Amino acid sequence: MTTRKFYYQVVQQPGPDNALGLAKFIFPNPHFVFLHDTNHRDHFDDKVRTFSSGCIRIEYPMEFARLVLDDPDWDDAAIEKVIESGKTKTVYLNEPLPVMILYWTVIPVTEDGPRFLPDVYDRDGTVLNALEAPFRFVPPEDLSTLLEEDNAS
Repeated sequence: MTTRKFYYQVVQQPGPDNALGLAKFIFPNPHFVFLHDTNHRDHFDDKVRTFSSGCIRIEYPMEFARLVLDDPDWDDAAIEKVIESGKTKTVYLNEPLPVMILYWTVIPVTEDGPRFLPDVYDRDGTVLNALEAPFRFVPPEDLSTLLEEDNAS
């Protein structure tokens, strides 16, 4: 059997035993990374927390949901009611919310100077090579359009 001939969808039921916890937050990105709760809250106390498939666990997902929704109709009671129903519910935001995910392997300012962290995704080499390379300006694809608009006004 190949993935092309697998005509089924495997879905884990919602609830406290779901690997994604009680809530997940999907945002557009090419890697299908999303933010989610967890059914292993004890892992937030672990010193090493790199046992994910790339998604990002949120320690306080219900507080995060309330803040992101920013809607009086979605207070704590409304969010809890949806969770207690045990059914999946998709909620769309009224306005898009930009999401930035930053990956840092150094904390530049501490009492003792910079603090270096493990490069668990092995990205530092690429960044260092780029920083050591000769400068080369590469304009964004839409820069010419922006320049034309500026010159027209």
